[in-house]
Amino acid sequence: MLCVVLTSSGVAKARSMAYFGEGQGPIHLDNVRCSGTETSLGQCAAAGQDGHDCRHSEDAGVICDYTLEPLGAGALQTCGLRLNNQRRRRRIIGGDKSLRGEWPWQVSVWLRSQSRGGHPLCGASLIGPCWVLTAAHCFKRFGSDPTRYVVRLGDYHTEEQDDFERTLSPERIVIHRKYHSQGWEHDIALLRLKGSEGSCVAFNPHTAAVCLPQAGSRREKSPTACVITGWGLTDSEYSRTLLQAWVPLLPAWRCKKTYGERFTSRMLCAGSLSEHHRVDSCQGDSGGPLVCQGEGGRWVLTGVISWGHGCGNPSFPGVYTRVSRFLRWIDKVINKPYNT
Repeated sequence: MLCVVLTSSGVAKARSMAYFGEGQGPIHLDNVRCSGTETSLGQCAAAGQDGHDCRHSEDAGVICDYTLEPLGAGALQTCGLRLNNQRRRRRIIGGDKSLRGEWPWQVSVWLRSQSRGGHPLCGASLIGPCWVLTAAHCFKRFGSDPTRYVVRLGDYHTEEQDDFERTLSPERIVIHRKYHSQGWEHDIALLRLKGSEGSCVAFNPHTAAVCLPQAGSRREKSPTACVITGWGLTDSEYSRTLLQAWVPLLPAWRCKKTYGERFTSRMLCAGSLSEHHRVDSCQGDSGGPLVCQGEGGRWVLTGVISWGHGCGNPSFPGVYTRVSRFLRWIDKVINKPYNT
């Protein structure tokens, strides 16, 4: 009906749960029911301003002249490229909503028993058609039996089914053999998706692989602004839409000074040190990507969200598994023959 009022004659697509962001001000209508023949919203049956139990987190919206983006020509066949490749400074703790499809390698890991409703157990990154990279500590509590988990690709809003969203089952989970649940060293794991080698997932504008660092790359040693993404805690609740935040990589000496012997050469740390601009990953973001833009505008998976001391505390920046130190391990796991 709204699209008719706006003189649109195409297909309409409704979105709920504040998919386009939360509104402000008074809520006028609840449980609006239109048949499509109305000429104004006031003709639709609805609960009035005095009879609703809504919050702005439930705000609804509609897309007029909706068209499904084609899978073919726009599909991304190489790593580190994204549909919305413009540079936008957006602010996770201190984060802001990303655009739908902006980070196509973002994966969410769910307990199978909680995959409807609730929030993701961890974040992760798609690094190839059959492989997802995340943190080992994501499986500390519930174990590494792949049948306990599902992963979602192309996800944006955790309570709304997106057009390109797919829920898949991992075939196996490989945790680094030197990882111990009492510490944070070697906090890295790989998930192999079900399917034939090289074709478990078809890439499209909303599902694509991130690049891995090149062997011997020293880019991460220079001060660089990178991006973290996830659905983790913001203040006191989990985000339902994918958040992004720009964070600067910090020199190793600063991290070592803060964390002492717990911080090793297989880690890096990042975050704002300003009391006025708190930006950090938090609970629920674990395993997700820290990406830095490299040559040709491609995004490189530089870190895996691992641990820290609190959330958004400028005195204790977030700590990440340094992906470049595990390239040989990743290659060995991915290319090792495996009989299903």
